[in-house]
Amino acid sequence: MAVPTASLTSINGLSYYVPLAKVLTPSKPPRLLFGSNASVSSLGPATLFVLSGPPEPDALTANVESWLHTDDVFTPAFLTSVYFLPANNGSLSSLGEGVEALLSKWGTESAHVLYEQDNSQHHTTAWRSGPYFTSADGLRPAWRIFPDSNGAFVFPVVPTEENSRRFVIPGTAGVPVPSRCFFEPASSEKPLSGMRVAIKDNVDLHGVTTAAGNRAYGDLYGAKAKNADVVERLLDAGAVILGRVKTVQFASGANAKDWFDFQAPFNPRGEGYQDPGCSSAGSATAVSAYDWVDITLGTDTFGSIVSPASKHGLFALRPTIGSVSTAGVVPQSRELDTVGFFSRTVKAATAATRALTSPNLTKRFCAAKTQLVFPVDFFDSWPEGYLEAVEPVISKLEDFLKVKRTLTNIRTKFREDDVGGGKSMDEYLETTTAHIQLYDCYRNCLPFLEEYEARFNKTPFADPYIKYKWGLGKALTDEQYQEAITQRNVYRDWMLSTILPQSSDSDDFSKILIMPNGSMDPSYRHDYDARTLEEGAYRKQGFGFKDSFVTALPGLPFFNVPIGQFPYESSVSNRTEYLPTNIAFMGPRGSDHSLIRLLEEFLHSSPELHDSVGTGSTLFAVEPAPTPSL
Repeated sequence: MAVPTASLTSINGLSYYVPLAKVLTPSKPPRLLFGSNASVSSLGPATLFVLSGPPEPDALTANVESWLHTDDVFTPAFLTSVYFLPANNGSLSSLGEGVEALLSKWGTESAHVLYEQDNSQHHTTAWRSGPYFTSADGLRPAWRIFPDSNGAFVFPVVPTEENSRRFVIPGTAGVPVPSRCFFEPASSEKPLSGMRVAIKDNVDLHGVTTAAGNRAYGDLYGAKAKNADVVERLLDAGAVILGRVKTVQFASGANAKDWFDFQAPFNPRGEGYQDPGCSSAGSATAVSAYDWVDITLGTDTFGSIVSPASKHGLFALRPTIGSVSTAGVVPQSRELDTVGFFSRTVKAATAATRALTSPNLTKRFCAAKTQLVFPVDFFDSWPEGYLEAVEPVISKLEDFLKVKRTLTNIRTKFREDDVGGGKSMDEYLETTTAHIQLYDCYRNCLPFLEEYEARFNKTPFADPYIKYKWGLGKALTDEQYQEAITQRNVYRDWMLSTILPQSSDSDDFSKILIMPNGSMDPSYRHDYDARTLEEGAYRKQGFGFKDSFVTALPGLPFFNVPIGQFPYESSVSNRTEYLPTNIAFMGPRGSDHSLIRLLEEFLHSSPELHDSVGTGSTLFAVEPAPTPSL
């Protein structure tokens, strides 16, 4: 695999990646306008201002202040050298006194006017103001290298010199990230313009391997020849792909202590030693740990977005099944798989939903017919502290929609409608999810096992949990699988017709189902609970009926919303720490975009609600405890 042509440098202790292929090449030597004519042969920090008219102090100041507030690549050190690029290579013979005074205030050592070569072979996009590095043949864009301190990434990627949709591993110790200055504001055509996205290690990226958490799988199949469909949609929407993030092997279930080919990422919440969640653990960790990551792709079969979203306290969508293409995604179960995402802001979630989901599956929300459904059987088992935390949010949503919640008992309704032939919902669906995903997972992985052994004359390594899973899946008969599919179909059809139906007008939807999500107990990554391998692995296979199956089996959209945080006494730090409190919302099939747009408006409607969360140990700032007086 080729390593891209690039240089590494540092400024005041910060590491930078400088791609050498893309360069703003002047048609003639830059002309000095201010300061001394310093050499430009080395990688020195510089700021480029692309002008639409004469430079004005107020406009230049506004630019710099905005960058310092919004861009994590630009620093004041880039003002050491300043270059002005006039519009259409127009003339600029001098700077006014106001601009010169501003440059002096910034500590700028030199300022030049630059004239671009009209037919430069490297000129592929319009140049934008922002941080660059000087070189003998022009200016090169600045990318900052961020450390992957929480171990979320398998590897970073950068686009190749020849093809911006083909990727290569840069060989850096951290993750190179381009300046936010280099991208146009988000638009209807490019809703993710400049947004930094990391990709789960079961979603294909052109030019690099997909390992699905298993080194042998990556070794066997090598670099991929094209991007997954969902990655192409991200690129079409203007996203910047940063790299691959870790997953449990073959997107199955496992605890942090059960990873072997790769180390499980470190969930930053609480004291930093909470379990990171199921197979999308790397995706959730990258967003909850790093300000320089905006969105990550995850996949969900029966909880791999739902669970990490709650553990990390993130906005996350498990979309309507079929609304996001799974072409180019390593399958766990095509009957249940879907591709979703994580973000720290509801605004980014709205943009991601718009970019990824199929518009023909998106319905309008009809507020005039709203019904807010509260399933008492799912909330009754939660502790009082959780109910007290979610009640104000639900009450505010009632006020926002001008409705009162409708209480329902889904399990009672299931039995009253005799959906399960006399069985309760939990009895009827006791093995449904497990049998579907176990049967599918083993048979989807079987070609890999056979091809690896044929090529290398040995059995590939697999983590103990996935080997146990394959054993269960291999033992299932076709009849058991078909029975599970029938049960899923019966339950799905009932949910779609009774609990969350599309309205009679097929373009509208009017029901929202409120769901609990998460846990009020810490779950330590190192905690051994005296279970055997079989006991631990069995609990991860989907037996029984869990809350997340309400969305997984019928394939309905599920949107997690972090609403607060609760204290606990950490057995690691021996002090009070905080973990996320979440609530979730479901809508009818295809209502993904409209549902999230509605919730975005709702979260903006009151200062007591949160439309974003932070990175690190807490979602929100914690008021310091008062110091006792002596």
